[in-house]
Amino acid sequence: MEKVFEYLKRSISIAWKTVFFNFKQYLPFFIAIIIVQLLYGMMTVSNDNNNNVEYRHVMEQYDYHMVLKGLNDTQARYLIDDNGGAVFKSDILFDVVHMEQYRNNMTGEERYDVYLLFKPELKNTVKRFTQTTEKELAGLAEEGTSFTKSTTPLMTFENNERANFVTFIFITLLLLAVCIFLLTSLYNIRINQYKFQYGIYLTFGADFKMLFSTCFWELFVIFVVTFIPSMAVSTLISWLVYRSNGYGFLFNGLSILKTFLFTLAVILASCWTPMKIMSVKDPMGLIITEDNSNLVTSPQRSFNIFGEKFPTKYELYSLWRFRKYNLQILTTAIVFCALFIMGLYMANIYTTDLEYPRPQFEVNLNDSGFEYDEIMSRELYAMEGVRAVEINDNATEAMDVGSHIIVAKKNVRPFKNLVRYDGTTFDTQGGYYRAANEILYTALSEEQIQILEDYDYDGDLTSVLQPGYVLVGDAVSNVPTFKFHVGDTIWVGVKTGQIRSVDANVTGRVLLKDQITNFEFEYLPFTVGAVIKDIPCGSTPIFMNLDSYKTVTGKTPKATSFNIYVEHDSTPDGVNDLYARIRAWSHDYGDVKISNKDITLLNTVARDKHYNELYVVISLLILCISPLVWFFSQALYYGKREKEFNILQSIGAVAKEIRQIYLQGGLSMAVLSLIFAIILSYAGSYVLFYIYNVMMPYFTHENVRYVFYMPWYAILTSVVMSVFCGFFSTYLPYRSYYKNRYSLENGGAGREYGADE
Repeated sequence: MEKVFEYLKRSISIAWKTVFFNFKQYLPFFIAIIIVQLLYGMMTVSNDNNNNVEYRHVMEQYDYHMVLKGLNDTQARYLIDDNGGAVFKSDILFDVVHMEQYRNNMTGEERYDVYLLFKPELKNTVKRFTQTTEKELAGLAEEGTSFTKSTTPLMTFENNERANFVTFIFITLLLLAVCIFLLTSLYNIRINQYKFQYGIYLTFGADFKMLFSTCFWELFVIFVVTFIPSMAVSTLISWLVYRSNGYGFLFNGLSILKTFLFTLAVILASCWTPMKIMSVKDPMGLIITEDNSNLVTSPQRSFNIFGEKFPTKYELYSLWRFRKYNLQILTTAIVFCALFIMGLYMANIYTTDLEYPRPQFEVNLNDSGFEYDEIMSRELYAMEGVRAVEINDNATEAMDVGSHIIVAKKNVRPFKNLVRYDGTTFDTQGGYYRAANEILYTALSEEQIQILEDYDYDGDLTSVLQPGYVLVGDAVSNVPTFKFHVGDTIWVGVKTGQIRSVDANVTGRVLLKDQITNFEFEYLPFTVGAVIKDIPCGSTPIFMNLDSYKTVTGKTPKATSFNIYVEHDSTPDGVNDLYARIRAWSHDYGDVKISNKDITLLNTVARDKHYNELYVVISLLILCISPLVWFFSQALYYGKREKEFNILQSIGAVAKEIRQIYLQGGLSMAVLSLIFAIILSYAGSYVLFYIYNVMMPYFTHENVRYVFYMPWYAILTSVVMSVFCGFFSTYLPYRSYYKNRYSLENGGAGREYGADE
């Protein structure tokens, strides 16, 4: 132990002196490690508060885990009096929190809803309940009858907590990658400018262990110095974000340990790779690099610098000569600007998801013998809080009925993978047309039109009620594909016969080509009455009136299942009251199944988690990394080029020409940074757009349309930041060089710099 303490004391002492005697050189690492600690400190503190917010919200609304609905008298007494057949105390699985008795007005039978709160060890208790009590209840039911069960967010809270933990781990890994990239980039910049020094170290016997130890302890000293202030600031920011949620602010001491371990992992990983690579380098190669990187001309090419429009041509050659360095700094620095824009896009995605219209209740009439009609519509809309009713079972995929649509080529966006129509049953009249079968035909009544009013659209939604008119979406799998305008014509293919069968195992474009070749179609023209621009879709929705729907699909729309949407400003308490009223209404229609999806509660919880604000703060912190990389790298780069400029002065260059080298280098980097900022920002945002619009629906089984989003203020901030840093990270080293212009070593060739200007 004594040797361990001696080693720690010696290592920290040396690292402390190195860091603080060369404070300017290590200042970027102070800032970088502070940013790392702030990022993760806020995330771990916010995660604890989010779990607290969710639990408090759920506990306010629910004191039970499950509701068993539609029980008969025998089943209800089995639960209430016998506690599910419990004999011993260990057999008691639940408490009956509440019971509601009502009369089924269609049969006159008394029915019961029983609310259950399960005992601790919820997972095992529910499993035992399912295997024993539920089976007994099923045996006590009358022939031809059944009961239903529904769970509450209190039941799923533990699962949500585990899901939150998985999300937290994912975000931790994501931040770990970003932070390691940050510190590794900074250390690579430092290594690149001090290769000669590392070459000397290796010449005198330094190995990976020594290099890694030196790097680690230097960063560890910085980490220790900045840790407490960073945790204090990250906690303060989190407190400012969460102070308005009504549940107070929660701080868990484990956040300190998590942030400590996270930062330690970042430092270890950031030291490991650069030092591992450096340790296997040829020492002489590193020493020679010092000369090769700073000669006036490249070893591969020489030219008469004063005969080539000096200094303009000279600096253009220098851009190419240092192309690897320039590409490295451009991509490294501007990646963080792109991440800034992606962070703001994530905030927009979060807000869009909260505002996305989801049904609060789902009603199933299959077992009642009724269908949704005008009487039900009047009764439901008369209830305060009901905003809209949406029929569920009135849509058909075009592929399921052997159908497709044909559109003019002008109505298809460029580079979209649609089938060129080469059939013979549709008169193309010399034009170019495209066919698509990823289409969803939906029947629309007058009442259902209001469901579409939540979306952005051009045209008249009511036009669909006229014969020959349809409403269309503009996307496939949430990616804009069509360029429809109001008044355009589309043709819907209705299968009338077939020449030969097609392979039942193929889908998509291959299936469509086979159907066009082997089926016979009648093409019905429809006029576009409105274009819906932001409606979620796996397949392109085409809305048509009931008669057109029956003609195209051969199906008569049914209305045995529907969703109920509530007002946008509804509260969880108001929704629970409305749920009770809808349940009471359903008793007039017999065996009606109603489920509460708790959308209002979930949205309320999501808003109080304040992810939107956290994404914005994290994005701003990441943006601060960009100037850090720019100025640190350029200061070292131009500091090493000062000897080059001294040589230029010694062979005749004057002060004005040296200044122009700096300015032209700065302007060149500003222009390049502008181009790179736009390209990387667009690419990063499109990746997020594609992930959330196309890939995520396969996992979530829910389509939400996230519009491609690059806010002008974020782009402007990113571009201005990149151009500003690209120019001034070159200009400021010139000011430093100008101040040290008298010595032969630092420019001036033994005379006052500027005497020949």
